[in-house]
Amino acid sequence: MEVMEFKDHATLGQPELISLEQATLARAGEALEATHAAMAQQIARLTAELEAARLARREEHAERGRLLTRLASLLDALPGGVVIVDSAGRITESNPQAERLLGEPLEGEEWSAVEARGFYPDDTTLEIHGRRLSVEATHLGDNGETVVLLSDITRHHTVQDEASRKQRLVALGEMAARLAHQIRTPLSSTLLYLTLMESDLPKAQRQNICSDVRSHLQHMEALITSMLGFVKGHGKVTGPVGLEAALADAVQSCTADIENQQALVTIKSCGPAPHLEGCHDDLVAAFSNLITNALDASATQPNITISSRIRNNRLAVIQIADRGCGIPAKAIDRIFDPFFTTRAAGNGLGLAVVAGTITQHGGTIRAANRPGGGAEFTILLPITLAPETPAEVV
Repeated sequence: MEVMEFKDHATLGQPELISLEQATLARAGEALEATHAAMAQQIARLTAELEAARLARREEHAERGRLLTRLASLLDALPGGVVIVDSAGRITESNPQAERLLGEPLEGEEWSAVEARGFYPDDTTLEIHGRRLSVEATHLGDNGETVVLLSDITRHHTVQDEASRKQRLVALGEMAARLAHQIRTPLSSTLLYLTLMESDLPKAQRQNICSDVRSHLQHMEALITSMLGFVKGHGKVTGPVGLEAALADAVQSCTADIENQQALVTIKSCGPAPHLEGCHDDLVAAFSNLITNALDASATQPNITISSRIRNNRLAVIQIADRGCGIPAKAIDRIFDPFFTTRAAGNGLGLAVVAGTITQHGGTIRAANRPGGGAEFTILLPITLAPETPAEVV
């Protein structure tokens, strides 16, 4: 077995010691160079990452700048005004449209002072500088700012006002036509009575004629008063209307025409008990219109039957029938349409007015031809006071 000999460093030769130190230094240098290279690589990588981050941040700032520029352009191009108000109520930003609508200056002004340049006719509409603006405010998060959106609705409001004015004119025209038609019957009767008074009549007959003329004039005055109340926005005076009394007054209003045409009018009343809720004068006008139509539809000596009955203690059934020429088949479905008429001298409003009055009173009306000749109008109206006597069950 070989025995290794250990020698003290002191015993080593100088050249060997130098060689060992050089080797150690060489290894240390290599390690340092490796570390330096690694650090250089790390620095290069970090530098590249930093440059990439810097470029990305620059691009982000550039994109944000482009977005802000685009947003500013969009705000400037908006047809409506935009105002930013801070928590203290002071305007910090606004677009050109807001300045055009509200007037300058804006930025730095109190929003309440700007509002005071105009007035609010309602909660969301501002009248300012001859314009009408829609104002909507929205709070922006927790920073206390508020964005106020302004829309110019002047043209829209003007169009609405014009449309409303036209509707009022149309309604006024329809009401005027309705009133003219409703007063035609009592007016013609009054003129006929005045013609009769020109002749030498007994005192009693003259007194009766004067009484009828006064009644017709009072009826026309009531119609005009009722129509004026409607135009002014007041509801018509309504209350319990005796059906029998309304039918009697309708016949009375047509007395002159009935006597002039020597007509036979038969009334079959169900009695004074049933009452309707509505306007007495309007119902009398509707019934008298139907009676006048029946007279006009008959050539000579008209024969008219007016009947009323109760159905199930809830409905009053009124029928006005004549023995005239009847209703043409092609016209029966349109007979209640406004301005539709089968007579050359007619204006097509009479039956439309009747139908409107009946509908306003919660009822219905229908027309039909009688099997034996002539026309028959059937009206159903709700009663408010049931008769004490047993009612007809249909």
